[in-house]
Amino acid sequence: MTEKKKVPGQTTLYHYRTGPARAGRHTHRLEMSRSKKGRVRQPSYALGRVVTVPQADPSLAWHDFEQRQQRMRHERARPPKRVVYASRTLAQTGTRAQSGRLNIVRPPLPYHQSPVPRRSGQLRARHSLLGRVLSFFAISAVLALVLGFTLTSSAFRIEQVNVTGTHNDALIRTVQGMGMQGQNIFLLDVPILKERVGTASPLVASVDISKQWPNQVTVTVVERTPALLWRTSQGTYSVDQRGVVIAPMSDTVGSRLGTVIDVTPQSHGKASGLLRPGQQLDPGMIGFALSVFQRLPQVTGIHQFELHYDGTMYASQSVQLGGGSGVQASKGAYIVKSPDGWQAYLGGEADPNPLDNRLIELREILNLVQKQQIAVSTIDLRYGLRPVIVPVKSNA
Repeated sequence: MTEKKKVPGQTTLYHYRTGPARAGRHTHRLEMSRSKKGRVRQPSYALGRVVTVPQADPSLAWHDFEQRQQRMRHERARPPKRVVYASRTLAQTGTRAQSGRLNIVRPPLPYHQSPVPRRSGQLRARHSLLGRVLSFFAISAVLALVLGFTLTSSAFRIEQVNVTGTHNDALIRTVQGMGMQGQNIFLLDVPILKERVGTASPLVASVDISKQWPNQVTVTVVERTPALLWRTSQGTYSVDQRGVVIAPMSDTVGSRLGTVIDVTPQSHGKASGLLRPGQQLDPGMIGFALSVFQRLPQVTGIHQFELHYDGTMYASQSVQLGGGSGVQASKGAYIVKSPDGWQAYLGGEADPNPLDNRLIELREILNLVQKQQIAVSTIDLRYGLRPVIVPVKSNA
């Protein structure tokens, strides 16, 4: 322990001595400089460093440390000094002096009429509760007045109903006569009115109702677009792409439309002879008829023809995977009748054979019979890859 600590009495002294005699015993520091002429200048003298250590006994340092520790322990063991207060004199305090310390004399508080003042927190709480109650009743009264004014005032009653999107006078009068005029604009039930206008006429495809404050309503109607004409024994009606019967042909305004002649017997089909506006037909059946009107002239080059529909059920064959064949029931068949005297059974939309394949078969068959000069009466394409050709019977 004594070896690691530095003895406080040991100090190192540094001093420098000059002279050429002591320059050989110490390290010389030479300063070299070159003059303008290139000569080397030698130093005139050299400085030497001399280190001396005073002579001291290292064992004395531990005794000094022990003595310092004992002195500190004695100081901590002493009792604290007692503070003695001197008595005050009359000149110093203004009262007769007593032995010991005098208490501080404080002046009395000023007198108030209310010795215990009311707390401000209680007043604030009472005022806030009363303010909330009064504000609630005030807001309720204002809302009641505003609500009564909006529901009973004539300024918010509907005076005009505008119908846009159609030029049909009958439909416009029907929409305007549904009782919207005179109602309060805030109490107008828009979803129910949309449903009523949508079912009021088969011409309506969709309806949108908007309010123009304070007393007007605009009804925007989107009419159905006729896609083709459906002829029955009772008349001809226009039908849209979704199969909805719109109106009789006399009330249909538009471009030239294809006509489907329904030849279904009344005992087999409900649609035959019983069509009326608003009735729903099969959308797939209507879509297939539109495809025939579009693809038949493009594939076969035939532009003059009649398209008939027979709703009688029949059995159609379809080629399955693995070389087998299956038989399934098909609902209705379309028949193409040519002015040349032949007719072709195309089937319906439920047949697995695509329509373009059937039309290609029809084209090849017509080319073949024309080359061989064979007169045919019926070409049946409802049985997949096995078409049936019925020639014209000769009188001989």
